[in-house]
Amino acid sequence: MGAAAAAPHRRMVLVTGEGSHQFTVQEISQFARLGLKPVIFVLNNGGYLIERLLAKEPAIAYNDVPSWRYAELPRVLGCDGWMTARATTCGELDQALRNAAGAHSGVYIEVLTPPDEAPPFPLRLRDNAKSLYRMS
Repeated sequence: MGAAAAAPHRRMVLVTGEGSHQFTVQEISQFARLGLKPVIFVLNNGGYLIERLLAKEPAIAYNDVPSWRYAELPRVLGCDGWMTARATTCGELDQALRNAAGAHSGVYIEVLTPPDEAPPFPLRLRDNAKSLYRMS
C-alpha cells in the first residue's frame, strides 16, 4: 500500500487468487479511503490451486474455498463507483478489459477459471514434487 500511496497518479495492478484474497480482502477499503484507483484481478478457481497440485489428496475439502460474490465486494467495502465485472468466458474478459481501459475509477474483475487450470511453473512443481520433498 505504501508504494501506491507514494505515487497516487500511477495505477497499481494486483492479480490474486481467490483463496489468498479471502484473507486480505478488507484492505480494499484502504484504496477508497486513500482515493486510489487500482486494477484488481481475482482469479477464481474455487480453491487453493497450489495445494491441489502438491497435496497427496488433491480433492480433500481443505483445498476448497467458499464461494463469494467477488464483484460485489468493492461496493460493500466502500469503493463506490468502481468498475466491477465477473468474467466466465474469454469474450466477457475482453469486454471487461475494454471497460477497464476507459474507467476513471478503481477496477475489480473476477475471472473464473477451471479448478485445475494452472500456469506452467506450478505444473512443473507438481510433476517434480517427489524430488522436491523427497516423498516416498
